[in-house]
Amino acid sequence: MGRLLQRYFDICLLRAGPQDLPSSGLLLWLSGLGYFAAGMIMSAQNLDVARAILLMGLDIALLAGLLFALLWSRALLARYGQTLTALLGTGAILQLVALPIISWQQAGLAEETISTSLMIASLLLWIWLMWNLMVIGNILRHTLATRLPIGVLLALAYMFTSYSVTRILFFPETT
Repeated sequence: MGRLLQRYFDICLLRAGPQDLPSSGLLLWLSGLGYFAAGMIMSAQNLDVARAILLMGLDIALLAGLLFALLWSRALLARYGQTLTALLGTGAILQLVALPIISWQQAGLAEETISTSLMIASLLLWIWLMWNLMVIGNILRHTLATRLPIGVLLALAYMFTSYSVTRILFFPETT
């Protein structure tokens, strides 16, 4: 199990790709469960449990569906399982990394004034977002056998789509 976690961390550090994970239905389900659980913890800060479950279900369905469409369009469906496993597993890790930063930022937002602490937390979230884009881009680069900038652009398109759908369906008062 330790070697498997190390593979996920290597992918997060851009030292490996989805092809370095075993092709396993069980690992896909466990990665999905980890992603769902980490997402529930993050979502629970802003949503009730029922809406958090719906949000995470939609998030996973959107990720899986968009990846399927991308790989189908490139005739690379054989890579679907390992790629989705990598995206879900690294996504779980990255969500857990973001949790304390988000809590720190929300505590800063509760204050009446803009503090140095809030600015640092916000900067760290931007860095985290860029790292997340790079990880997804790296996974897609390996999967599609393309260059990293193409993978990052595809990651950006996915994140924009996911953010837009989430905002419209779960936070309509902010649109």
